[in-house]
Amino acid sequence: MSDPATRFYTEIPVFDDFSKVVDDRVYRRMPEDWCIGLTDVVGSTKAIENGKYKSVNMAGAAAISAVINTLGHQDFPFVFGGDGVSFAVPGKYREKAADALASTARWVEEELDLALRAAMVPVADIMAAGHDVRVARLGTSPEVAFAMFSGHGVEWAETEMKQDRFAVDAAAPGARPDLTGLSCRWKPIDNTRGCILSLIVGPADGVRTGNKEGDDIGDYDRLVGQVIALFEEGERGGHPIPESGPDMGWPPKGADLEARATTSEGSRRKEKLKIILFCAFAWILFKTGWKLKNFDPVH
Repeated sequence: MSDPATRFYTEIPVFDDFSKVVDDRVYRRMPEDWCIGLTDVVGSTKAIENGKYKSVNMAGAAAISAVINTLGHQDFPFVFGGDGVSFAVPGKYREKAADALASTARWVEEELDLALRAAMVPVADIMAAGHDVRVARLGTSPEVAFAMFSGHGVEWAETEMKQDRFAVDAAAPGARPDLTGLSCRWKPIDNTRGCILSLIVGPADGVRTGNKEGDDIGDYDRLVGQVIALFEEGERGGHPIPESGPDMGWPPKGADLEARATTSEGSRRKEKLKIILFCAFAWILFKTGWKLKNFDPVH
């Protein structure tokens, strides 16, 4: 049963039309007593150039896994950005979430040889700085809804984090977060037209936030709407993932990272072998389409 403190998020109506991401009506203002949590892998671009793409992704996703497990799988909004995350939790969970981030930062340093910057920023401080945080729920299937943030408050919080404000320091050496369930077994999506393009569009400095009549942000919203309309003219609306779904891939390139996330060094080899065997079994099911009890790989 979900905590009443998180009902603000779970009671937000889900929308399934992606073009509405610029529609202010689908968003709800974040309560002032909530907190925004953030992480960022320092030097992620260089790390990816050095072949540590999977490690960077794992470092970013680990923070969310740690917070989910720490809070007992309560529903809360989060956004995964590849080399970091943004999420929001009620103020009552601030310390627990901060502890999870601290342990994750230490694990990332000791196991992945990366530096993870982390921060917890009160929504009240964001509002006091003249910014807003709003959240919506985009439904991609009847079972799954993703959080969407707007209002530029999260962007302001990210800037503050990168200037070492609201920082969450790494936990003591040897500290480990609960990363149960963290895995990265899918094969990267292949491009079909030469490249996969991620387009980041944001309003220029000085553009006012909000959605009031006459606001400069209206021009920005219209531009984003036009870009989305261009995507929708393409096959399947420009969706980059094949209609048949992603590929499991073989052999699993993230097995070592997953073993590092779930076991101590002494039992890591055994866990890695277990993961590889499980992935081999899953790969066979996905390739053949065979059903196993209630599991249907095609579905």
